[in-house]
Amino acid sequence: MEVKVGEHAGFCPGVRQAVEKALAEAAKGRPVFTLGPLVHNEAVVKYLSDRGIEVVEEPEQAVGATLVIRTHGVALETMQKIKSLSIDLLDTTCPRVRRVQEIAARLSKEGIDLIIFGQYNHPEVVGMVGWAGGKAVVVSSLEDLESIDIKHPAALIAQTTGNNAVFNVIKEAFLTRVPTGQVFETLCPEVKLRQEEARQLAKQVEAMIVVGSATSANTALLVEECRRIRPTCRVVDAGELNGELLRRNKVVGVTAGASTPHWTIKEVVEKMENENIEVENEEQFTYQDSVKSFLVGEQAKGRVVQVNSDEVLIDIGYKTEAVLPRSEVHLNEGETLADLFSPSSEIEITVIESDDSEGKIVVSHRRLAKENRWQELEESLKSQSVEEGRVKQVVPAGMVLSLGAGIEGFMPGSLVDVRYVPDFKPFLNEVVRFKVIEINREKDKVILSRKKLLEEEIAQKRAETLSSLQAGTIIEGVVRRLTDFGAFVDVGGIDGLIHISELSWERVGHPQEVLKVGEEVSVKVLDVNPERERISLSLKQALPDPWTDVDQEFKSGMIITGKITRLVNFGAFVELK
Repeated sequence: MEVKVGEHAGFCPGVRQAVEKALAEAAKGRPVFTLGPLVHNEAVVKYLSDRGIEVVEEPEQAVGATLVIRTHGVALETMQKIKSLSIDLLDTTCPRVRRVQEIAARLSKEGIDLIIFGQYNHPEVVGMVGWAGGKAVVVSSLEDLESIDIKHPAALIAQTTGNNAVFNVIKEAFLTRVPTGQVFETLCPEVKLRQEEARQLAKQVEAMIVVGSATSANTALLVEECRRIRPTCRVVDAGELNGELLRRNKVVGVTAGASTPHWTIKEVVEKMENENIEVENEEQFTYQDSVKSFLVGEQAKGRVVQVNSDEVLIDIGYKTEAVLPRSEVHLNEGETLADLFSPSSEIEITVIESDDSEGKIVVSHRRLAKENRWQELEESLKSQSVEEGRVKQVVPAGMVLSLGAGIEGFMPGSLVDVRYVPDFKPFLNEVVRFKVIEINREKDKVILSRKKLLEEEIAQKRAETLSSLQAGTIIEGVVRRLTDFGAFVDVGGIDGLIHISELSWERVGHPQEVLKVGEEVSVKVLDVNPERERISLSLKQALPDPWTDVDQEFKSGMIITGKITRLVNFGAFVELK
């Protein structure tokens, strides 16, 4: 089995600094206590306890000793109480948390209605509410936000270890209700960095192990992020490793919460590598081995057994039949399950509910299809490959396209075409080609550009035209524009100029006397300049030269009829033909 470990797994700088300061204080020989667990990790708390650093719940329990304020910080009232006692204070509040506390205190003094996104009972949030003088409202979901009254002026801040995706949703809803509201981006970049790394690692492996405590908020977020992509198991230490999960997967990823010490991660990785769990030979399988336990988040392949109006029954092997509800399949308007699935067909699904006692397995096709489609779109963004989608809605600002698997993309009006498009209705229900230019999964945001694709195609066609044209050849073109000095003709994705002197063998006052826009013409290439993308054309030289047979048509001494076109001091000009 191959084990891949996240580069940033484990202690963040704030936690590492807090632990080091506490140990340095204990090394002085003076009694040291922490107000509550220094970090949310049982192994770290025990490690500190073994070195004489105990946990107390009230400041009075540390009188005459050193009291360490944990990384989550405490309320202002608690801090003032500690300073009034005979206690040596060692404040290891994370600098990022301290900044949020200061923001909360300032907003409260200014009379601004403060909303905090986070877990109501989390120590960090409790402290933030305290610094706001108890006047803040805590929300943990969009539903919470929608259920409260917001006074003006108002501001939104976040628990540093909060969920970035949920915060973005709440932020949008907050600004919709309070356009003038203030939003402070207080999420810790270390937490966001670990979440992104975990997502990328999960895509490279078959299963994920997240090392950390159940009380750790950032560990819970890592589990949540990984579980969306791969089967995931959270363990406190090596003793909780899931042997079955390891045995079934050849490549397993390991990440850890910001409060998980490096030695715990090392023990987990070493046990995974040293045990080298292997799958037994088929002859050694027992009946229990053949009845596999499926984990929530695990991906599997199955064969359709039966298709009903509201569900699909799937044989996923190991004597197990799974149920795929209609709600877990992305169906376009008017589509039925029978349109997508037929008995004996193979499909890929994700386990969303597993009950070994009842033998019930519920799976989703929509979630896996959506994840796969997201990955395809992200790859398309990197490679700039061409995608297709159907226009499902037109709005004044542009067009909404269906990209498959329930994902929608938006094409701004300015990116629909290389030319101005006054009305997008002709595109409705049409399949159009485009390139992906921006993706933000957390906001379900995909920005598309048809214009970019068209510009590239035009540029390629221009380059091909410039390289193929040769002076002296006769080619076909379409008149695009008339000016006082000549006419511009499209000769294959690029416009060439016919100077007014090259329009006719006769005198021309304005190009419109000879040509009209949209007219197809044959022209002769006079010159091609690829560097400057300029082409000189001639209309008259693509026609017979009237002077070539003048000596045959007109002889000396002939009497002919002509039209006087101009009089000058030295004579008159006569048009013969």
